[in-house]
Amino acid sequence: MAPVPLLLPILLLLAGPSAHAQAQPPAQPPPPPPEVNPPPLAKAAPPSLSPDQHWRLKLNRDTLIVAASRPGASHLAIANDLAAAVASGGELRLLPIAAEGGLANLRDLAFLRGIDMAIVAANELAHAKATNALGGGLTHKLAYVASLYGEEVHIVAGRGIASIEDLRGKKVAVPLGDATGQFTAKDIFERLGVAVESVPMEAADAVDEVRSGGIAAAVLVAGKPTRLVSGLPKDGSLRLLGLPLSAALGEGYAPAVLLAEDYPALIPPEAIVETVAVRAILLASSDKRSEERARRIARHVPALFDAIASLAVSQSHTKWKDVNLGAVLPGWRRVPAAEVWLGKASEQQRHLLKGQFDDYLRARKEPASSELPVGRRKKLFEEFQSWARKSITSAATAQ
Repeated sequence: MAPVPLLLPILLLLAGPSAHAQAQPPAQPPPPPPEVNPPPLAKAAPPSLSPDQHWRLKLNRDTLIVAASRPGASHLAIANDLAAAVASGGELRLLPIAAEGGLANLRDLAFLRGIDMAIVAANELAHAKATNALGGGLTHKLAYVASLYGEEVHIVAGRGIASIEDLRGKKVAVPLGDATGQFTAKDIFERLGVAVESVPMEAADAVDEVRSGGIAAAVLVAGKPTRLVSGLPKDGSLRLLGLPLSAALGEGYAPAVLLAEDYPALIPPEAIVETVAVRAILLASSDKRSEERARRIARHVPALFDAIASLAVSQSHTKWKDVNLGAVLPGWRRVPAAEVWLGKASEQQRHLLKGQFDDYLRARKEPASSELPVGRRKKLFEEFQSWARKSITSAATAQ
């Protein structure tokens, strides 16, 4: 059976509007009535655009500027992945800028002229909404395009540290130049009531300091498996601390696990380390005073979603496979054009999946889905999903 990429809703392309036959004029149209007044003078045709005007119009129409993070921090890498995928798919140009990151991105998106979108962590967004850090009405100034992938919190600790509580009063490294990583570390320790001395350091230097005993632990926020942690030696000098999701952490965090297959040097076989993940959110301005910006964003939503679809089956970071474009961000509005796209894609996917599941059943010489017992139908559909995912990955790898 030929592999067909049909399970991911983000891979569906919406069909264009159908063509309509033009009405034919009558064979002998009646003569026009006599004119009482002379017709108004025709307006002069607008002058053609000069090359400079043409490029200015085109570039501003087809470019979206997205605020990400400082170089070396993860949100700029996410934006660069998106920009590369968008550039390969059409006319849209996504222009990432190395912004300060963190809450500053929210401020820039809400108030700075020229910023169309921003990548912001879910915990920062929850904090800004709960505290009115940028003033009231933030949910009316901003809307989300999509929830992207989550990044796990890694707490790499040295000898003698067995739990978060053991870090009380000790030095803990936080990511230098990564506003989101610093915010996350500060937010987690404050919410858990564990006072630590934060020391901004480069991640590699921080891990070396932990190994030497100069500091107690280092906090890294990155999509697993992160290369720095994967490359650590299995000498018993380091461990990954558990950080189970609790009510104390509040909104903006999701449960996650680190597995032995992620970090075989630090996690024993079949063991897991509970932690939390912070999801990156692609936000857009929804300021009603900028209708032109809203039109540009709406026009390019399909291209953005197609780019995410291509990343899900590409050789980019494996976390792109975890993106669910239909995921809802409670308390926030989605960009209307994205809501419309998802509704159409979901309906198209249902029809597509039904037809191809029936094809799958016929190829296996099974009865039609409507004739199968519920339990058997569910089992076969799960097998079909697994087959389709493998087909997508195989097709992408072969390209």
